[in-house]
Amino acid sequence: MADRHDDEPEGNTEDARTDEPGPTDADAVDEDASDDAVDEDAGEQPGDDAAKQDSTAAASSGGGSSMFGRAFGIVAFLAALGGGFWIGQYIQRDDGPFRGYQDETRYRVELRGNEPQRGPDDALVTIIEFSDYECPYCKAADEPLQEAVDDNDDVRLIFKHYPLPMHANAIPAARAAWAAQQQGKFWEMHEHLFEAGGKVEAIDEAARDMGLDVARFRQDMLSEAAKEAIESDRHAAGLLGIGSTPHFVINGRHVRGALADSHWEAVFEREREDAEAILDEGSARASLFEHLMSTAKGRRKAPARGPDASKRHAIGPGEGSPSLGPEDALVTIVEFSDFQCPFCARLAPTVHTLPQRHPDVRVVFRQLPLPNHAAARPAAKAALAAQRQGKFWEMHDAMFEAGGKIDADDLPDLARGIGLDMDRYAQDVEDPEIEAMIARDEAAAREVGVRGTPASFINGRFVGGAQSAQRLDEIIEQERRVAQGLIDAGTPPDRLWQAVLEQPPGGAN
Repeated sequence: MADRHDDEPEGNTEDARTDEPGPTDADAVDEDASDDAVDEDAGEQPGDDAAKQDSTAAASSGGGSSMFGRAFGIVAFLAALGGGFWIGQYIQRDDGPFRGYQDETRYRVELRGNEPQRGPDDALVTIIEFSDYECPYCKAADEPLQEAVDDNDDVRLIFKHYPLPMHANAIPAARAAWAAQQQGKFWEMHEHLFEAGGKVEAIDEAARDMGLDVARFRQDMLSEAAKEAIESDRHAAGLLGIGSTPHFVINGRHVRGALADSHWEAVFEREREDAEAILDEGSARASLFEHLMSTAKGRRKAPARGPDASKRHAIGPGEGSPSLGPEDALVTIVEFSDFQCPFCARLAPTVHTLPQRHPDVRVVFRQLPLPNHAAARPAAKAALAAQRQGKFWEMHDAMFEAGGKIDADDLPDLARGIGLDMDRYAQDVEDPEIEAMIARDEAAAREVGVRGTPASFINGRFVGGAQSAQRLDEIIEQERRVAQGLIDAGTPPDRLWQAVLEQPPGGAN
């Protein structure tokens, strides 16, 4: 799922959030890839039922696991409600530059003291990783990270568990890794779990192949100590506003998302400079990390996710964007979407029918292909090519009928199926003007901080996620009253949009 993941992050992440916004593919906006992304972030968000899956699927680890599955499900559910988890994903493109930390402040991670570790205690660079074995972005992040640690003898990696509530196998997998650690085989189990996608059906066999005492392994896996260790790691993440995986705290500084090899080298170079300056001042290398943490903050507010919902944003239709409904509509909905995003596919039929049910509503579709969705950009080009033949919405529906499970190779068949002139289609999908339209939409999304898809702006009012028809109807009615009130007060029709933007969302005072 949010096999997902931020604009601030540097890679792919999975985010966990079960707050008011509906589910999204989130956190990627333009230069990063993720499920929840707008090109710099990416990720998918779970709906309110995400934590329930955590409790029921834990049973897959075998006998006794249903008990801890229920216990952790309750914890996860409460944490999701209290913390407003977002689950999103994104991966920074390998050819892009490292875009820096989420902020320059150093923060202290609460450590148990017995976390799995690779590298020396007196390392110049300490990476603390929060990860989830069922998160595909965590898996993608692991190989370049392990190679970076192997290639640098002044780098230390500390692993902390952060199983996301929406991943059914994440908690059993974290318990399995902890249990293997008790017999000195954490990193072997770590590698196995990522290869297995976090699945634990054959975990006893894997443990046996690693030479573990399987009876002891099973006992440790189901123990209260395993639960406490994982909850301790989750608590440490919560203190620092961490809500997605993978997430790295590097000498106290935060990076969200998977990094490529070149990005790790940039991080190490930056941190070595700071570390060596401290050593030059007389600090002992053995106490370097302690020195860095002595002035680090112990709590960190979670970074803002997405546009400010308390104000309106001047997000207009954009020149040439596909739309339905009258141009002088009282209510204009601008939707940023990705044809490979399952949550966009969920929302699409609802949004498509809004102008039919509300004659004073206009729906505008703007492109936001997430970088971690291989078919998303080709699909956006295909849709805009279809628009040139007057069949954007037919192509829109054909692609979304697949529920986000499309491949670039499928697009010509879909185009042929809706009756497009295929010679013209082949020319149009390669037209630089279409790529320019997509880039323009991405820039507009990025400018207002969109971090996931679907992202809608209803008369400039941000509404994230796959909202229900009932919820959209409620917001439309609120915005209709605002717009009609301005018209009744004498606002000229050609000034209505600007006048609406000057009003508080929903007309609240």
